[in-house]
Amino acid sequence: MFRRGVYNWSSADLRALGHPGIAVPANCTIDGNGSVINITGSDQIFYIFTATDVSRVAVADLTVIGNGASTSYNNGAFMKFVLSTAATESIDTFTLDTVELQNFKAPWWVLVDNESPSNLEIQHVRINGLRGISRPGNSLDPANIGANAAVIAISSMAQEPADAARAIVRDVIVTGFYAEAAHIKQGIIFNYNVHNSEISGAVVHNAGLVGGQDDTGCYALQVYGANNRNIRITDPVLISPRDNGIYAANGSGLVIQNAMVRGQTSTADATLPKAGISINGVRDVAISGGALNNNVTDLYLGIRGKRANVSVQSVHCAGASKAGIWLQGSEADVGGVTITGARVIAGTTARALYSPNDTMHYVNDVRIADSDFATTYLTAVEVSGSPTPARNWSFSNVTCTSRGTPFQAYQFGGRMTIQGMRLVLSGGGTVGYSAFRCFGAGMMIVDGLTIAGQKVGTLMDTRRFVGSLTNIHLENSSTRPVTASEGTVRPTFPGFPGARIQNLALGAGGHREWQWQSGGWIGVK
Repeated sequence: MFRRGVYNWSSADLRALGHPGIAVPANCTIDGNGSVINITGSDQIFYIFTATDVSRVAVADLTVIGNGASTSYNNGAFMKFVLSTAATESIDTFTLDTVELQNFKAPWWVLVDNESPSNLEIQHVRINGLRGISRPGNSLDPANIGANAAVIAISSMAQEPADAARAIVRDVIVTGFYAEAAHIKQGIIFNYNVHNSEISGAVVHNAGLVGGQDDTGCYALQVYGANNRNIRITDPVLISPRDNGIYAANGSGLVIQNAMVRGQTSTADATLPKAGISINGVRDVAISGGALNNNVTDLYLGIRGKRANVSVQSVHCAGASKAGIWLQGSEADVGGVTITGARVIAGTTARALYSPNDTMHYVNDVRIADSDFATTYLTAVEVSGSPTPARNWSFSNVTCTSRGTPFQAYQFGGRMTIQGMRLVLSGGGTVGYSAFRCFGAGMMIVDGLTIAGQKVGTLMDTRRFVGSLTNIHLENSSTRPVTASEGTVRPTFPGFPGARIQNLALGAGGHREWQWQSGGWIGVK
């Protein structure tokens, strides 16, 4: 236990201790008793404290202000809790409680690292009430996406999928974390083979706004690696992150609850997604609740695998400049997504829901229900921008609002079912745009579609449409479908048992409805 006070520790003296810095033994609690330590001088230290291959280590009630000096990895940091390559047994119980850190220039100010080549584990890590305050120059390499600058890193050497059974870090709980991260890149990183762990109530401001550049890994919270399992992030508040508020790549079993992310700024998404929350190839994901506001893209869902099992429920998005929800396949023939209870109001240049399916990247097995997608842009929902064999999409009880085309599935090749969709034209619509644009749809079954407020433009563009189109209703709309759309003339495509086409614009000698019977279309008055 420290005698409460302010201490000045020489960086030259700490450097002289070598890589471990002050070596902490097992069964040791360092109680700062409210003290402040200043690291003086300009020498590059390694770690102030290192606990290697030992259990039951704690640091509490201490403020440490670094000297902001570092040139490479494994130096310039506060503390390392490590299971080394030489370890012969697992370690457990590392605790940080009510510690504040300032002005460290290191890849990770606090590093928990499993370097074991075997199945030895680190377990029971508790970090409560840690505050990290960055200062100018604290980012080690602002332009390099491979260079980290984070307050906390929980890491394993088991980076490859084949290494999943070794070097696990298990049962990590970070609570009450706060970071002013403008001059670094990240707040917290869970990096490879972290299992059954949680980040609760993290607050991170301005990740990478000064200490990074666009597309250099400026993520407030990061969960990265194929071997991560069962990570839970609850109630984070992430303000003005540069690249992503939460970035999760690979692994499985991710839960995000009640996230608040606003002000994400980077648009550099050519190689890696940028959004309030980006899910990039993670399986078994559940995102629920929360509010995403004024980001470039609010929520990015990058899907990998045929049964990705990605679920989004009751998420509210507002003010995105590119897309409210962006749904993207990492390759052909992936799928497994459910979106329910979403409320998206996108900005003047953004789609509310965008899934740019093509022949190389497309998402199957998507269910969207009980949701509202609105924008002041021309298109609210666009689920295909070019020909695609995507299949098994369904929309039920969904409202789409825009000023041109509330819903578009252009040349969508596979089966899509729409039940109870409402399309609203703000401002009466736009010349040259159709409320329901499903040109070339390959197998679309629509039962219950309402178009409201269409005064200019056209109601529908279903030319080369294959499917069934029934229970179409108009509210305060006075335009017609595009000429030769299904619903204006006798269907020109082969039908299927039970298919029906109901005409919206009945021509002379035409029929109100066409039904597929005995291998042909039969007109019904």
